[in-house]
Amino acid sequence: MELRQLKTFRVVAERGSFTRAAEDLHLAQSSVSAQIRALEEHLGVRLFDRLGRRVVLTEAGEKLLHFSRRMEQMADEMRSQLSGTGPLDGSLTIRMPETIGAEYMPDVVERFHAANPRAELNFINCDDAQLREELGTGRIDLAFLLIDGVNYANVAVDTLGIEPLVLVAAPDHPLSLLPGVTSRDMQGQKILHLRVD
Repeated sequence: MELRQLKTFRVVAERGSFTRAAEDLHLAQSSVSAQIRALEEHLGVRLFDRLGRRVVLTEAGEKLLHFSRRMEQMADEMRSQLSGTGPLDGSLTIRMPETIGAEYMPDVVERFHAANPRAELNFINCDDAQLREELGTGRIDLAFLLIDGVNYANVAVDTLGIEPLVLVAAPDHPLSLLPGVTSRDMQGQKILHLRVD
């Protein structure tokens, strides 16, 4: 199986036609047909059903379309990363708490898109405990957390900064009278704070 075969397969699937795919790819229709046939033989499944002049994906074809898009994207990212030239292409999925997104991301996104106009950023709120698995399986590419001491196997972790915490209390609360508040001062106090995964 070759990447060019997967690209040809994807274009046929998206165009619904061997003829239109051949035009888009600047190939002879017989070459497109031969690539699809070779792919079907290699995988041992039928990828398309013919409905008149159109072709539609079989169930196996639907699955392969998903994988072929991912493989093409990975190949593009690999070329971009290894060449070290040009803007990034493809997509980046990032998980983070909403507070980080609201505070820091508008400027980051603007600068990122100015430098990488063809790249797509996808943000997911950090609201579950699946982070380690998601990073390991590739569901997400990057995560920002408001936590310290994260130690995940096979995941690179860097501290980007320290966020100051500010105490907000009623003017007559005993802690409001202190010049500074320590963690010891907070013991026994009711504290409202954001839940962090």
